[in-house]
Amino acid sequence: MFDRRKFAQILKQIKDTYNSQEEFSEKSKIGRTYLSQYMNMKLDKPPKPEILEKLANASNGVTVYEELMIICGYSEKSLESIVYNIYTQLKKLSQQIYKKDNKDLYEVESAIENFQDYSSNLIESIEKKELSSIHLTDYYRKDLFLEDYNFVCTFLFLYDSFLKCLENEQYITLVNYKYIDWFNMNEVYKNINSLEKLELLSYNSKNIKINIELTEDLLDYIKNFSTAINFAYLSDFDSNALIDLFQKKASNKENKSKNNSTLNKNIKKNNNDYEYYMCPVYGQISAGQPNWAEQNIEGRLPIDTDLMDIINPEEYFFLRVNGESMNNIIRNGAFALIHKQDMVEDGEIAVVLVNGYDATLKRFTKKGDVVVLEPDSNDSSFKTQIYDKTTSIKILGKYVGKMEINK
Repeated sequence: MFDRRKFAQILKQIKDTYNSQEEFSEKSKIGRTYLSQYMNMKLDKPPKPEILEKLANASNGVTVYEELMIICGYSEKSLESIVYNIYTQLKKLSQQIYKKDNKDLYEVESAIENFQDYSSNLIESIEKKELSSIHLTDYYRKDLFLEDYNFVCTFLFLYDSFLKCLENEQYITLVNYKYIDWFNMNEVYKNINSLEKLELLSYNSKNIKINIELTEDLLDYIKNFSTAINFAYLSDFDSNALIDLFQKKASNKENKSKNNSTLNKNIKKNNNDYEYYMCPVYGQISAGQPNWAEQNIEGRLPIDTDLMDIINPEEYFFLRVNGESMNNIIRNGAFALIHKQDMVEDGEIAVVLVNGYDATLKRFTKKGDVVVLEPDSNDSSFKTQIYDKTTSIKILGKYVGKMEINK
């Protein structure tokens, strides 16, 4: 179905990135009268796809062709595909504006890492109905805004893209917030000094309001978006069954699902009977000195139950590794796949709860009343940890696999 109102809004946003509508018309090679008719919602039928392609190319980063195709009713699109296009634009921003090589996109990596932190804070803010605000300065020091403006702007491009998705799903309403054309450096420089006061979306944000009636759906969308943008980044470095699934879904421009949040618990690979299971991802654990693991699902990643000969996928979960003490086995930042069980054989790698609240990933051995947790690292500073019966030790699960970036 053609969403005339949304299409008109996007055209006006694009027009605002130009000095005049005439300039917009010249750049897009589309007549001014024709554009005006759609801006004023005078036409009932959507433009043809070739016109939408011209508009997307002239949009200065406001939109992409696939989004226009969806708004005009030509296709529906999975969340993975939407997010992958955002990721592509994120790289384009770093390459074209900041003149970075494709192998040197530190701004993109930094933006995604900080967005993961922001997503967690946003979810907590909504779940707890917190009155405190979230600000850009929670993630970037204001005294370094000018020096590191490219890192700040890359994050904000991702943030704006995220807001547009939420707005499109009617989860939020902009009250006193205006999108910036991050590809227009004149506009960026004009706004850079005001960024240190920027308030980000939260449960109680003043410039953006949350549709309270859709809170549960919003929380799911945030988690799925955060997982998808991380997965899009991983897809540049790895090639395996998980990445192949994401890329297949990301390239599916004619997805007919009515639900954009397609990172559901079970995903059919094709018309066969076997499935990918969307395995929950829990908060960071420590692979250095034991560190408390926050038991909140922060997203989901797919596992191939047939390929891995998994009968009960609900017995598995991912944990994000934080540290270098197991880097001979699994790298810092990777996802460790864990099977829930309370016993392991000597020498096997396990997630172990120490003193009831510290979780760590180590090679486990038990000798009588003594538990030995051994690192497996190329860094000799990590030492074997030995605990006697006075320390509470509980095995949470056995390490069975991983997903990590092959850099």
